Amino acid sequence: MISAHTQLLVGLILYFVSPKVMFGEGMMKNNVARFFTMEHSVMMIIAIVLITMGRITSRKAATDAAKFKKAFTFFLIALLVILAGIPWPFMQVAKDAAIGWF
Repeated sequence: MISAHTQLLVGLILYFVSPKVMFGEGMMKNNVARFFTMEHSVMMIIAIVLITMGRITSRKAATDAAKFKKAFTFFLIALLVILAGIPWPFMQVAKDAAIGWF
């Protein structure tokens, strides 16, 4: 959970200094600007909230089996949200922004 919150702080700093994040009129029409300004950031914040909720609800469960089940459920959903929010090279937004792994 500490690494997720640290990543959130680094992401918030990058959000305000990145040239791919735009605040203005044409932001929603530009695929790259919309993805990095709205979609990616909102999905990652939702994932951090899910990770935090999973940690809190798992601590409150009565049995060990219930703790692990709740933690697994929340963490799995958070992982799926994170994977959906990554600008993969095969996505259209990555092709438009010339984003790749190398």
